[in-house]
Amino acid sequence: MKKLDEKETWQAALGELEVVLSKANFTTWFKDTFVLFLNEEEIIIGVPNAFTKEWLENKYHLQISQTLKKIHPGLKDVKYSVSSPALPRSAPKIVTKDDIPEEKIAHPTLNGKYTFETFIVGNSNRLAAATAQAVAAKPGTVYNPLFIYGGVGLGKTHLVQAIGNEIIGKSSKTKKKVIYVPCERFTNEFIQAISSGKMNEFKKNYRDADVLLVDDIQFLSGKEGTQEEFFHTFNALHQINRQIVITSDRVPKAIPQLEDRLSSRFGMGMVADIQAPNLEMRQAILTSKCEEKKYSLPDEVLDYIAQNIESNIRELEGAVNRIVSYCELNNLEPSEDVAIKVLEDIIVSRGKNLTVEKILKVSSEFFNIEIKDLLSTRRNKELVWPRQIIMYLLRHEMNLSYPKIGRELNKKDHTTAIHGVEKIEKEVARNDDLRRELTLIKEKLSAA
Repeated sequence: MKKLDEKETWQAALGELEVVLSKANFTTWFKDTFVLFLNEEEIIIGVPNAFTKEWLENKYHLQISQTLKKIHPGLKDVKYSVSSPALPRSAPKIVTKDDIPEEKIAHPTLNGKYTFETFIVGNSNRLAAATAQAVAAKPGTVYNPLFIYGGVGLGKTHLVQAIGNEIIGKSSKTKKKVIYVPCERFTNEFIQAISSGKMNEFKKNYRDADVLLVDDIQFLSGKEGTQEEFFHTFNALHQINRQIVITSDRVPKAIPQLEDRLSSRFGMGMVADIQAPNLEMRQAILTSKCEEKKYSLPDEVLDYIAQNIESNIRELEGAVNRIVSYCELNNLEPSEDVAIKVLEDIIVSRGKNLTVEKILKVSSEFFNIEIKDLLSTRRNKELVWPRQIIMYLLRHEMNLSYPKIGRELNKKDHTTAIHGVEKIEKEVARNDDLRRELTLIKEKLSAA
């Protein structure tokens, strides 16, 4: 059996962990991690900061250990150490062609692999890709702001970071200041700036940007103070034609508890969506991922993955990693039978174990409304619509009877449930935004 080196070991482990963890948790806690040291009995995982180290030790140590011991059965100890495989922690904000070799342009918060060249374009994302490339070519002059929205794992982060990488690659002389920031990090930095009395530094950092790329803006929902600060940052940049690119899992007007003045500004430039890829595009993505990682999988395996994992590009890649890791560990040739065995728990479990509680929890989080309010007798406009969507999901995803739906939603009369379900059914036929919202909620239900 082939013995895996440090990089291969961690790649195989991440392939396993990516499948079992939620996208948010995997992205948050495993980004920028790597194997710092490896021998027969001990492995040390390099992490970017002390907070990540503490979190992995306390929350994910058991899963990490079990996964690594499948790869190296003799392993006895898994440790974590704050370190960096490349840039020092004091690295400058911007690194350009003048600073490092052309083929290794780097940025402390951008993934160099996220480029337009590695982004697979199809009918489901053609508009978003075209507008992103136009923005990268002439930042601040066309499509400002650019707002890209779509479901989980469809390539929004890839596209927004491709814009940043492209601009950095072309700005060797002008040295444009490009800032990429997930919305949650912006919020955390804002809170920290207030508590430490460093608001002036915070404002200067963001308002000096030539290009501001903000990922997952839906996390501004309900955060009044952060919304206020982002509003002023947005205005300051937009007034001097600095480029702003924003991603979200839904259109601006559908983000709950988002101030109208922000929603209107987000929609004043170009709003482009990314939809789930069709079968041919999924096959192209899988082929591209295999070429990128120098994997060799037969067409029958790629076809099986593409046929059974439909809505999430990240899951496609995770499935490839999982099959390759399994074959390497067990000295097997990849085949459709192997793929069926390895992916059985993912594919068979899809849509299973769905409960009323899970639908309520996911819907509550999606609409940013407390479950107790959804189950209350209040008939505020902001509560009625989410309730009707929940009724629709209970009917179509769990096949509950109308009286049962009524009882689950705080003993509401079954005619209320009939009306709610029928209203959503009619609206789905003509409302693209609603169809996308339902797709997002179903994806979150599958991942929950």
